[in-house]
Amino acid sequence: MSLLFCRDAMTATTAAEQAIRDRIRRQGKITFAEFMRLALYHPVDGYYTDDSPFGAAGDYYTSPAVHPAFGALLAVQLFTMWQCMGEPADFTVVEMGAGGGMLANDIRAYAARLPDGFADRLRYISIDRYAPTGAPTDANESASAAATERLRATNVPLRGVLGCFISNEFVDAFPVHRFKMSGGKALEVYVALDDADEFVEALDKPSTPLLTERLDRLGFRLADGHSGEVNLHVKPWLGDVARALGKGFVITIDYGYQAAELYSRRRKFGTLQTYFRHTEGSSPYQRVGRQDITAHVDFSSLQYEGKVAGLHTLAYMTQAELLRALGMDELLRSVRTMPLSQHERNANVMALRELVNPDGLGGFKALIQEKGTGVTTYASLMPSEPVRRALSPPMLSSRHMPLMEGRYPHTGWEAPSLWGEWQPEVR
Repeated sequence: MSLLFCRDAMTATTAAEQAIRDRIRRQGKITFAEFMRLALYHPVDGYYTDDSPFGAAGDYYTSPAVHPAFGALLAVQLFTMWQCMGEPADFTVVEMGAGGGMLANDIRAYAARLPDGFADRLRYISIDRYAPTGAPTDANESASAAATERLRATNVPLRGVLGCFISNEFVDAFPVHRFKMSGGKALEVYVALDDADEFVEALDKPSTPLLTERLDRLGFRLADGHSGEVNLHVKPWLGDVARALGKGFVITIDYGYQAAELYSRRRKFGTLQTYFRHTEGSSPYQRVGRQDITAHVDFSSLQYEGKVAGLHTLAYMTQAELLRALGMDELLRSVRTMPLSQHERNANVMALRELVNPDGLGGFKALIQEKGTGVTTYASLMPSEPVRRALSPPMLSSRHMPLMEGRYPHTGWEAPSLWGEWQPEVR
């Protein structure tokens, strides 16, 4: 059984696509996971080879690009973790999939505002497959970037870390195996070439028993015709993190669901998505190496494999719930009373609200796990009232997404002589 997908005639063949075609010609059909790996991570022009996918000029934006409060509130979370661990002299934060370092810059900048000398105890390590291509935009960012240790690696080459591993929209970029149920059994989706040298999908028995083992562990049967994805990189990745973490925490933020919802009838066609210039596409076989390919995260698998590796789950919540627990409402109230122009106030309020929008970034999920800390509930990791009351909001800068101007283009132009100080207020 096969399905044909024609190439996008408007796009020249990339080195990533050529490598995939050469692989198929040499060895026959390949798993979709291998296709996705080469499309995203080919060393010459895979999609994630540089930072171009991110931000206004790219294909999507992440929470750090919306407002620095995302990093600020994560800094507050790291501060409370440091406190719960007895305020060690060396608290190491390891960010995985750090990209251009925007989150690292915001966390380090806000750590300097927190009490008890936390910033002086903070060691920040960024891990990514490729070196970032973007340059810092101001002196503060340059100082923060200089203080951040950067590692280029595909694994976690650390041991005995005392602190926290953190990732934001990292797990969704792992290559996934795809399947379709037929005759009560899971068949795997492979990618091949037809006689016209076009990509086609073919169903065959699974390439590894791990795929069926994951589906068997669901605890419910999937109907014939149900399609979906299985991320088999979760187990080795979390095992790697757990081995590197001597004592501390793991924060994973991404879009996805628990297994019962991820594999429900509502998603019987799976969750695979492609993005090109902020637009969702339809086929992963077009613009190979130039568009994002992603699938929703199975948070049940993260919890299960984490437990096997020695990571105890403390909390599974939405991003909105996490940020509000850390002080988002206090930041919003502060912005509304600060001496800002109406445009600045509206822009910051809109961006802050976007981070907790339940139909957008706020609906992302946050998983917090621990190892060896003695912490048993997430309540122990919430900031104290004095810390919350002392929180002051960071402000948007030119490096952040211009959400206000994008939604209301006229607000980017001001004529005081005609309109005075009036601007439409965001509520």
